[in-house]
Amino acid sequence: MLNWNNFGSAFNTLRELDVTAIREESEVVVRIAGLGSRPLFQRVVEILRMSGSHHFGPHGPDPFSYQPLPYGEPEPGLREADLLLVTVDGRAPLTARDAEAIGRLALLALPTVIIIAGVAAPDETEPVRPEFAHARILVLPELGASDVAEQIATAILDRLPKDRQLAAARAVTGLRSVYARTLVNSISNTNATYVLLSSIPMQIPILSVPIATADMLVLTKNQALMVYRLALAHGAAPDFQARMREILPVVGGAFAWRQLARTLIGLIPFWGILPRVAVSYAGTYATGMAAWRWFAEGELVSRERMKAIAEDALRIGREQGAVLIATMRAQGNKPGLSLFRRRHKE
Repeated sequence: MLNWNNFGSAFNTLRELDVTAIREESEVVVRIAGLGSRPLFQRVVEILRMSGSHHFGPHGPDPFSYQPLPYGEPEPGLREADLLLVTVDGRAPLTARDAEAIGRLALLALPTVIIIAGVAAPDETEPVRPEFAHARILVLPELGASDVAEQIATAILDRLPKDRQLAAARAVTGLRSVYARTLVNSISNTNATYVLLSSIPMQIPILSVPIATADMLVLTKNQALMVYRLALAHGAAPDFQARMREILPVVGGAFAWRQLARTLIGLIPFWGILPRVAVSYAGTYATGMAAWRWFAEGELVSRERMKAIAEDALRIGREQGAVLIATMRAQGNKPGLSLFRRRHKE
């Protein structure tokens, strides 16, 4: 049986893990085509380049390029863009010609973000201009506001294809924090959901230990790949084993992984399903936060800070777990879920 004495030994089981696909994903060329107001587009790009983590600096080709709005047939290269970033100066009236050109971009069926700067955000009940209906619209009253970079990054990553986001964060420092936060939350939820689903057969005691050991390997694999993505997103070298060796002292000593692992694999049998779900969320979240701070700033999160992060993550994990359990209870009449509905008690 695998020895789960600490976080490091769990990661050591992943020496043969193939991360080629993730490394290749981080190396793809991302194309973000800017259109509309050129000065405003340049300002937006400058904001993204000046913000975010510069611990490793940007890596890869610059994804941004600019071309004027197409008043006729779009240039062939525009169709190859991964994202259209249209910038509109809200202080000047939008001409009918420009509005028509923006509306015509919808025919390209490409992910599009339209940034309107210099005006107050409209009332939510105000209808969207039909020329903008195909796009994610971001209104920025003041480009100097402290949260502008995060707003722009969120809008871009919301529309950029998922398989382009890692390379984009690696190339543009201003995208990194939003990418990292989204990734950590996503993998934490994934692991919590996995533990919840795997807890159904664990209600049969004779099956619990072997199934739970396999579960621990799945959870650890997800955490390791999360850490690797965080490293690449922040511009670290793509050597997977080197990144794992680098991060073990950072996350291994910061959290009580032995107790966490025992909980996850069901060696504390009187714990219910909800605590296991919460702990799996908290452990993944704490690992992600520690790795994020390390790759972003070279910061070793203190034990006190990690404890606070873990406690907050446990709270969120319990809330998320309660929602997941309620959802599964509602679906308890479906094949394979009736056991969960009958046996689960908190």
